[in-house]
Amino acid sequence: MYATDPQETDHDLFYSPEHLGIECCKCWTIKRFNQFERDSSYKTGHKPSCRECDASPRMSMAEHSARLGELNFNSEGTKRQRHEDQEEFHKEHERVGRRMHTSVLLLKLQKLVPSLFIKPGGIEGDLALYQTAETPQAKWGGKNYNYLGFISYGDLTEFSQYEFDNKMDIVIRESNRGWRTVLLRFIKAGLLTEEQCDREFGHPSGRASLVWYKKLWQYRNERVADPTV
Repeated sequence: MYATDPQETDHDLFYSPEHLGIECCKCWTIKRFNQFERDSSYKTGHKPSCRECDASPRMSMAEHSARLGELNFNSEGTKRQRHEDQEEFHKEHERVGRRMHTSVLLLKLQKLVPSLFIKPGGIEGDLALYQTAETPQAKWGGKNYNYLGFISYGDLTEFSQYEFDNKMDIVIRESNRGWRTVLLRFIKAGLLTEEQCDREFGHPSGRASLVWYKKLWQYRNERVADPTV
């Protein structure tokens, strides 16, 4: 029971500084003074770090930096920034696949998609691809054209390649756009079918095709779940 009568309270025990406490500057927990070494050079009369922390082995700056780096690498925030397919993205050699020059790709696309319009992109060496219509379209915000994406001019890899942050293993950007990335954009825009792509460009091969088929599967199932997609 708590003492209610001041006469029953042990004054020396109740007000003893040994039974009060401070926050340890290392483990950031509040502990009683009797868990700190006495040191009259400090205002409290005790060291700012507890005995337990003082007795713990100290890491060097390099060890501490490595520990923080490991914690950041494995943190939930970092994991959420990683792409679900990035293990496949690391396999740059496999993602080269069958090369195709931009001019060949565009000739095939213009034959399959007569409404395709091509103009120089905002970055030198890139081409911007648009779908056009004779009249303004409400679904395009009242414009008669719709931006489909860009492609670089030159010898293209089959699948896109990516640049990574080597410390955190996070995708930074698409470093080299593959021609199948463009085909996927056209399929999702309703301008091409999978059958047309297979007939005109052939089936993808190699392990890099796993992501291609996965994206097509996701697109088909989105359309089944929502016919307006």
